[in-house]
Amino acid sequence: MLIEDAELFISGFEKVEYLKNDFLYKNGDKSNIVKIILEGCARGFYIKDGKECTTNFYFENDHSYDYVNYLQNKPSQITIKALSPIKTIEMTIEALEFLNSEIIGFHRMSFQLFKINFIKVEEQRQSFIIKTPKERYLDLLKNNKQIISRVPQHQIASFIGVSAEHLSRIRKEICDTA
Repeated sequence: MLIEDAELFISGFEKVEYLKNDFLYKNGDKSNIVKIILEGCARGFYIKDGKECTTNFYFENDHSYDYVNYLQNKPSQITIKALSPIKTIEMTIEALEFLNSEIIGFHRMSFQLFKINFIKVEEQRQSFIIKTPKERYLDLLKNNKQIISRVPQHQIASFIGVSAEHLSRIRKEICDTA
């Protein structure tokens, strides 16, 4: 990347800070903003029948955007809420698309990020089809230890698709067999 390209890239971002419990995105909002978390932790969830169903956690260097609803010009159905104070850099999707057309190699980098997100979502979907809740929890312990120390247990339970009580039984079973 040339120095001019790097300067153009950096100029497209705005630094934004959120307090714990602030919303990065809210259900029903239309958003065209890509947010990259520099520091902190957030949780993505949907509300179904008045109950929050956790779909994702976002940590340092993760990015979030609702590209599908942006492309369809629909309000977002996901809510993303700060679990701790968060520092982000943010850019509009339009600015990102402009950079894709202006900076050589940027499109390739954007596509790589898209592929990483797609694979993550597909693996999570498959996990709910072919793995037990215990296996999903063990995967979290193995692949994403920071969730265990930074996220409340009831939200982890929601993420793996069980009640908090069921997660407690899973954790006890794991401890008993260790």
